[in-house]
Amino acid sequence: MSENAHTPDLTIAPLINLGMGMNVIITVEGVETEEHIALLREMEVDYLQGYAIARPLEAEAVADFVHTFVLGTGDADTPLLALYQHLGWVHAAEGSAMNHGDYEHVDLAACPITAWLHTHAPELPGVEALLAEHEVVHALGREILQVRQSGTREELHRLLGQLHEHGYRFQEGLGRAVRAMRDNAAA
Repeated sequence: MSENAHTPDLTIAPLINLGMGMNVIITVEGVETEEHIALLREMEVDYLQGYAIARPLEAEAVADFVHTFVLGTGDADTPLLALYQHLGWVHAAEGSAMNHGDYEHVDLAACPITAWLHTHAPELPGVEALLAEHEVVHALGREILQVRQSGTREELHRLLGQLHEHGYRFQEGLGRAVRAMRDNAAA
């Protein structure tokens, strides 16, 4: 799933969505942590393979494994699930700006990543900057919704560019903060 076993590559989401849209059976390999399981369950992937499931088995051990195996629930306290849900909302806002479709704006307080950031604030370096950048992303989403109803296409494109810029900045900052948090916990 990723070169870093602790951070699943979120670029896998479009591939999973494409496969599901084509009614193809999806099997994700490289599932190495409970975080991976949690994220893939959120994405509704049914078939997983990797060390979080089992290490390679001798042929005679497979039957016992199949009879006794229980899939873990996944790490519920991961930013990945919250970020995945947040990104779904961001993509809906982008789609609304481009296609003039409807989307439901998620209030900043209701966004799962907000709760995760507040819960882990004491452990996260630079959490104030992350919270501020996250707030900007949500403000831009609200503005896109308002401008889409009465604004110009140029305004929407300007806002969409800002949404991309701030969304990317937020994701990069979150990744750095989570890595630092984990490094500090390991030290």
